[in-house]
Amino acid sequence: MRALPLLTLALSFILLPSAKAQEKQPLVLRDAILKAGTELAPDRLRGLQWIKEAPQYAYVTKENVLMRGTLGKSMDMPITDLAAINKQLPDSAQLKGFPAITWVNSGHFRFLHNARTYDFDVAASSLQVQTQLVAGTSNEDIEPVSGNVAFTKDNDLYIKRPGLGKNLPTRITSDGKDGIVNGQSVHRNEYGITKGTFWSPKGNLLAFYRMDETMVTTYQLEDISTKPSTFNAIRYPMAGQTSHQVTVGVHDLRTGNTVFLKTDAAVDDYHTNISWSADERFVHVVHLDRRTENLKLVRYDALTGAPVATLLTEQDPVYLEPEHPAHFLKTRPEQFLWLSERNGWNHLYLYDAKKGLVRQLTDGAWNIKEIVGTDPQESFVIVEGTATILPGNPVGAMETHLYRIDLASRKTQRLTQEPGTHHGQLSSDGQVLIDSWSSVTVPGRIELRDVRTGAVTKTLVTSRDPLAGHVVGTIETLTILGENGDRLNARLIKPSYFSEKQRYPVLIYVYNGPHVQLVTNSFLGGASHWMLEAAERGYLVWTVDGHGSAHRGKAFEQAVHRNLGITEVKDQMRGVDFLRSLPYVDSARIAVHGWSFGGHMTTAMLTRHPGVFKVGVAGGPVMDWSLYEVMYTERYMDTPAENPDGYAATTLYAQADKLQDDLLLITGGADNVVLPQHSLSFIKACVAKGVPVDFFDYPGHGHNVRGRDRVHLMEKVLRYIDARMLPTR
Repeated sequence: MRALPLLTLALSFILLPSAKAQEKQPLVLRDAILKAGTELAPDRLRGLQWIKEAPQYAYVTKENVLMRGTLGKSMDMPITDLAAINKQLPDSAQLKGFPAITWVNSGHFRFLHNARTYDFDVAASSLQVQTQLVAGTSNEDIEPVSGNVAFTKDNDLYIKRPGLGKNLPTRITSDGKDGIVNGQSVHRNEYGITKGTFWSPKGNLLAFYRMDETMVTTYQLEDISTKPSTFNAIRYPMAGQTSHQVTVGVHDLRTGNTVFLKTDAAVDDYHTNISWSADERFVHVVHLDRRTENLKLVRYDALTGAPVATLLTEQDPVYLEPEHPAHFLKTRPEQFLWLSERNGWNHLYLYDAKKGLVRQLTDGAWNIKEIVGTDPQESFVIVEGTATILPGNPVGAMETHLYRIDLASRKTQRLTQEPGTHHGQLSSDGQVLIDSWSSVTVPGRIELRDVRTGAVTKTLVTSRDPLAGHVVGTIETLTILGENGDRLNARLIKPSYFSEKQRYPVLIYVYNGPHVQLVTNSFLGGASHWMLEAAERGYLVWTVDGHGSAHRGKAFEQAVHRNLGITEVKDQMRGVDFLRSLPYVDSARIAVHGWSFGGHMTTAMLTRHPGVFKVGVAGGPVMDWSLYEVMYTERYMDTPAENPDGYAATTLYAQADKLQDDLLLITGGADNVVLPQHSLSFIKACVAKGVPVDFFDYPGHGHNVRGRDRVHLMEKVLRYIDARMLPTR
């Protein structure tokens, strides 16, 4: 099997007996985890954003100074700093760092702190309390024009207008309780849903979700912080079981009236991607049936909740997964932009609410990821998307670029030519982009680009190599041949002392699930810092993005339908075959580790290919898709009743007797995503079949182990692997 080399980054040279080399320090695991986002991250400008209604940008320095920059060559100037803000706050409400701010206009910004919203007047350098919330609030959503704040408390929705004293919050719902949730994210955050409230463009109306979970089966998670321990019940709809019911409400702040949209959708359909018309007359919802094969974008009257028109429909016999709302134009209120995979790739379409499809704006073998914005005249749109993706050389999938698309002519112009991963912010006048990017060879840059030509007009940051002072190895990206004949993107990390004359054990880090891409042309190639530390222990650290992973087009992603973990394992074994072909790989010492879907993959690789791997560590693993949530599982597997053979083939309990290699299962005791039942049931199957398996529980942790405890987690993972792969350590 021949690999196609793409890029190589030498993060350090092979350690030589020189004074300069001796100055470098080992990368310790604790630092690799706790300092990954700070000292060991590329230089950046915290809070970098355009100032509203001004051709200027703002950011926060490491010293907590808020700076203002211009498009020209003049130096950036300070606006205010943390000390100046803290002087105007009571001792009980002192900020430890500069807060996340939102610009109202060029002279004012807002922030939320200590259950209050504050307005800062730049000219006067004065801070005023704008809104006082109540204790115990969450899901705060500040309307940018008026400063009204939507928030939730005890599963009910409230709105607080600016002002203090007797200006009490307005209670929008009163039925919140266990099983009834208002104003929060629904459908377990699938289909692009990240919040539960949606302000209209002028701030006069608020759309919100209401979710009824009372019919959903409960699951008990143990809380050991009490004496004796207690159990917290969560609502968890498993594949094939009764799911929750969601409705969309609209509250009119002018009249105090609240209506719920009158849909004809089934009670367990998904209500996704809420958007508003520019004039606030209409609210739009993408309805997706539970089979995920049919969707429709429906326009509703915002004041009555009555349906007005179905603006578009889509069907797919495999599955649909809408993740972006319709983007309605302000200058042409009846027209909107729509992202769809209908032709095999995620592309942009221009629609008219009355006339239907106007034109397809983009096409070809590449994927649009996000809409960045439009110019004020809405003559063009800026998007983020991959480069061109070729089956024989899919390097384009590893990149993200900025494109300008003319809405009239369809002309598509790639504005970023430098290979890498680019993310853009468009100025309010639509003339300049902030381009924050990195690549395998460029730790990080932040530049201003002309929207007409893509030319760099100003460089804000050219990052140092944050790992230059540490002994680390090299990162390479390459492609290998996958199971279905496509080439797959892969990443290989070698230790600093690598020699082709030596043979090394391999640590495979795996995910390979939907909507995730691990191998990218970005800083570290998409790897985590701990992988560099693992390489210095003596490993080659390997990762492959196989079929089912993101940004390779619909056919590539849907290849896993109804059989999650089957084709993906075959792809990973292609990677193993490639590794075995390398003269410097010790084929008798191959380990695999992954989390969540990667935990499923780890267990599946060990049970379906016994004897190939020395050891595996499966974190938060899905062991039985029938125990996983409706929204994810039924999209990719259909229901257990519709696909009994697929569920039987992918359930790992039945494979427990095939386990020959050492396996450590790790779960969070309070994991509400992949329930502890998965790991415990697999352990029970191993006990019944007399198969040894190891297990570790992190009490109180959810689906992953965060914070300082993550150091313990990764040391646990690596020590378990080291003991079986590196017995001399």
